[in-house]
Amino acid sequence: MSGPGPSKYKVQQASLKFANFEPQKKYQHMASLTAMFDPENESAPGHYGSSQTALLLLDFHSAFIEKAGGRRAAMALQVAAKMRIWAKSRGIHIIHCLIDFNATPHATCKDAQRLLSGAETMRLGGAGEPSELLTGAEDDATFTRKLGYVSARKSPGLDDFLRKNGIRSLILAGLSTSGCVMRTALAATDAEYVVTAISDACADRDEDLHDVVLGKILKNRGYVVTAVEFQEGFVEATIGR
Repeated sequence: MSGPGPSKYKVQQASLKFANFEPQKKYQHMASLTAMFDPENESAPGHYGSSQTALLLLDFHSAFIEKAGGRRAAMALQVAAKMRIWAKSRGIHIIHCLIDFNATPHATCKDAQRLLSGAETMRLGGAGEPSELLTGAEDDATFTRKLGYVSARKSPGLDDFLRKNGIRSLILAGLSTSGCVMRTALAATDAEYVVTAISDACADRDEDLHDVVLGKILKNRGYVVTAVEFQEGFVEATIGR
């Protein structure tokens, strides 16, 4: 025989709690955006103007988009392409970060032979970036890293370029979320950069992992917003600067 069911009061309380969850979550998100674009907050991207900000386009190799980025990859590319156009119009630095498939992995790299085999395939086609990211790219910077390194910060010359140009805030878009995006973000925050991941400009073959990395890991170390949210907040924060 089953026990008594929940009281009418408890059911009403649970219903009210559920009904208030979404508005409360929305309010918290808006409060987070306000803090993110506070010009007085040195730990927020809104503190830094265009000349101190860079958009990093991570591992948008054509073959990665087609085969390794999952179903969100094509959309992430389109968002990143539009983000790049917007960033260029604001005077934000554009940096392409790619893998050098002609390089040999370092001696302690696990599964180096597998990587070399994959690199050979990439050299036959798919190593380059799609045209959407290359229009008017004369002023863009490009840095490549050795096969086997995951973080873009292992690209020779990248840190020197960032320091030379006084860049303190990094915007990340790319593939994969759990690979290059995450590893670059964590390494960059350790190097005292302000880091923002553009959620709809990143993709991963494992969509659950994509959500965990953005929603749990990177939010604890940096900022995670959509392209539109970043653009609107950045414009408002940098008016007159």
